[in-house]
Amino acid sequence: MVAGSIPAGVAKFERRAIPILTLLPWDDAGLGLLRAMNTPEQKHHLGGVETEDKLAERQGRYLTYHRPGETEMLRIAADGEIVGSICYWETERDGAPAYETGWEVLPAHHGRGLGVAAARALLDRLRPLARHRYVFAFPTPDNPASNGICRKLGFELLGVEDTEYPTGVWSPHNVWRLDLRPAAI
Repeated sequence: MVAGSIPAGVAKFERRAIPILTLLPWDDAGLGLLRAMNTPEQKHHLGGVETEDKLAERQGRYLTYHRPGETEMLRIAADGEIVGSICYWETERDGAPAYETGWEVLPAHHGRGLGVAAARALLDRLRPLARHRYVFAFPTPDNPASNGICRKLGFELLGVEDTEYPTGVWSPHNVWRLDLRPAAI
């Protein structure tokens, strides 16, 4: 065996640099991201592709989501490249105020851990500002990536229920809940 070579039968792992992840405020460039994410593959778990008018309406709303502790729409950047979006907003769940969160990562960046890192960064950003105890996420049962993010971040799976998203489209969604209070020591 040559010095420095890997013996037969031993797995070789490639090291990849961990990208610098940043959450950026939504701005006018967000419309380009909405268009890039508006593909059949990307919208498979989100009710399908949207019209240009719907994207423009969504962009207008997202431009107003800059209220920390209430609602924020953010772009996910990895090493300066925009790779997706993540948000949270106030809602009501079981008669109590709460937050809901959602995210999308462009397909070219799937499998790199960026969704988990972005969701962790969002929760770290929200926790000190949170006015509500819980944050919920509602991925469809057949969305392994988003369910995996919830699982990795310590969300509790409460069950499955029919949910309307987008408006007029009903389908089963997992109900995941995370307690934003600091864990007891």
